[in-house]
Parts: sequence; C-alpha cells; structure tokens
Amino acid sequence: MLRYALILSLLTLGVARAGDYTNYPEPCSFKGHVTYGDIAGKCSTLQLNLPGYHVRWALTLKFTKDTEAVARQLLPDQFADMVRAQSLSDGSDVIVLPLWGDLKVQETDPDYRAMIAAAAPIYETRPNMITVSIVEDSPRTIQILFEEPESFLDLTTRQPSAGWWTLFQQAYYRLATNRNNGFSIPDTSGSARPKQ
Repeated sequence: MLRYALILSLLTLGVARAGDYTNYPEPCSFKGHVTYGDIAGKCSTLQLNLPGYHVRWALTLKFTKDTEAVARQLLPDQFADMVRAQSLSDGSDVIVLPLWGDLKVQETDPDYRAMIAAAAPIYETRPNMITVSIVEDSPRTIQILFEEPESFLDLTTRQPSAGWWTLFQQAYYRLATNRNNGFSIPDTSGSARPKQ
C-alpha cells in the first residue's frame, strides 16, 4: 500500500491509497495562519515520490479573494523546518511549519476524510526541506514542496542528521520571528519586520 504524502510521515494522514492515486492531485480546502495574517482557500495535495526520499509531496494553495492580500506577501523561499502533522477526528489534518505557519487541511473526498478521521489522533514531527514557489499570480497560487531525503532522518535512531540541523539553524536565525528587533528584546511596537 502506498503511504499518502500529506502526512510527512508514515502514519499521520492515514495508511493508503490505490496505486492509481499516486500521481493524482487530491482536492482539498484549507485555513491557516502565516507571518502576515490569516489565509484560506482551495488546495490540492500530490505525492511526488522519488528514490532516496522518505517522503516527498506538494501542497498547492489557491487563496480566497479576502486572503489574497496576505498571500501576496508570501514570497518564494527555501528553508529547513521541523514539520508536525496530525490527523484530527473531523477528518482534517493540521500541518505546522514553525518557521512559516500552520494549516488545517480538509480533503474533499469523503472516503479520504473518513480514513484520516480513523487515524486520529496520530501525529508525527519530521525534518523537512520546504520550498515555497509561486505557481500563478492571479488568482494567487503557491506550491509548498515538502521533502525529506533519507539523509535527513535516521528512522532507526529517530535522529535528524547533523546536516539537517545546520540547515535548520540557518533558517531559524532568518525566520524565527517577524519582530523588528528580534525576540531577545521585548518588542513593544507591535509591528512586524519584513522578511529578509
């Protein structure tokens, strides 16, 4: 059985899809929060399996008109992040990228939602390389590519590699806060600093 890629893990979203669905985008909807505010819209998930990867998949987000202004502030980027995904009893998944934002994804297919609900409350947290790309300008559509090369995580020891930790530390320094003066000094201005 094929593991569904949205889980970023072996268990989070459920257990399997038929082989015919491996290359088929699964429609969904989403709500979430990013550095610049709240986002929502339609989405799709797609497995992009390749040799040498534990998990590789894409989440494509098409934003609603009322969240498009926030979405336009999301720029192309690539960074290491520790991704947490959890199946919920309502058949949705929560995906947390601590350095980017969080998303609640609801699959469109009722059978798929039932499979996710049956897996609740399974969660997993795994080291990934995240690539954010702009797919379409109007309506604003971005794709988030989640990649976990085998070199990032030893499944036996459950330890992320030293190389991944170095990449994460670099991303953390750049993305860990949007406060103007960093987070070691209290920021009383309440304003967010632009991304570097």
